[in-house]
Amino acid sequence: MIETPADRNDYQENRMHKDTLFKRLFGDERFKENTMSLYNALGGNCSDPEELIFTTVEGAIYMGRKNDVSFLVDGELMLWEHQSTRNPNMPLRGLIYLAQLYTKYLDLFDLSEYSSRRLSLPSPRYYVFYAGPADAPDREELRLTDLFRNGAQGSCVELTATVLNINEGHNAELHKACKTLADYAHFVALTRAYAKQGLSRAEAVHYAVLTCIDEGVLEPFLRQYRAEVIPMFLEEWDEEKYRDLLRREAEEDGYAAGKAIGMEAGKEAGIKVGLQQGLKQGLKQGLEQGLEQGEEKQRKAFLLRASELVRSGSLGLEEAARIFGFDAEEISANL
Repeated sequence: MIETPADRNDYQENRMHKDTLFKRLFGDERFKENTMSLYNALGGNCSDPEELIFTTVEGAIYMGRKNDVSFLVDGELMLWEHQSTRNPNMPLRGLIYLAQLYTKYLDLFDLSEYSSRRLSLPSPRYYVFYAGPADAPDREELRLTDLFRNGAQGSCVELTATVLNINEGHNAELHKACKTLADYAHFVALTRAYAKQGLSRAEAVHYAVLTCIDEGVLEPFLRQYRAEVIPMFLEEWDEEKYRDLLRREAEEDGYAAGKAIGMEAGKEAGIKVGLQQGLKQGLKQGLEQGLEQGEEKQRKAFLLRASELVRSGSLGLEEAARIFGFDAEEISANL
């Protein structure tokens, strides 16, 4: 009989556990070789994992999350963030984290921003590793100035977050260059596959762990730390929260779209009603004006006829005025 998470107390989800599986694999002193492998896959050139100096700010909390992985190597300050939901505001998070990391760097090397000498600082490189279920390109760059109301115009600062989709089927070369990353992506895919079969999130992670061990994927790590993997992975993979987020965004988008459609429909309806009312009023006014103009034209014709009959001697002036309804003076004026 295969044991399930419910069969063991050490598999129960620990919501106070704030570490993540990604952070444990790539940001832990015990697994620096994983970090070096991924760093080199991103274009770095490091042959000794001991050259890496972790600088992760453990107290950097943003929306209940800690800064994931950061380290110094070869004159660079690397900042890595893991994401299971797409977030266009990652450049802003990077700005906040990098400010804290440079503060820590100054303290670490006993430097001061008030020094009269120009400081020599490591160059920052900021990567976001996306492993969520939503569709995303292999690579995209998010810029801080895209968040500014006026864009890059007049901005004194810029920061770029390079977002890499690390799901299976994406960035094959990166997976090929870093086996641990490829194994992690496979573990994520298995977890989702089991969840789609109706298992709970904890059960899905549990069976993914057993499958990976059987396949030799992350085997040494999972054998040693599998009791911790479920709470670690659930901390970074929360499909329920993701679906709630999508629902909220869909509601907001639907409201905005509905408002726009409603305004357009209202505008069209208003135009239609306006046309109907305008036509009705126009017909009324046109009829009145037409009647007035017709009556005036008819009056002039009758006056002309009365004047002609008086002029020819067929009718006397007073008789013509009585028959046609005009004043005698008005007829006389047209003789």
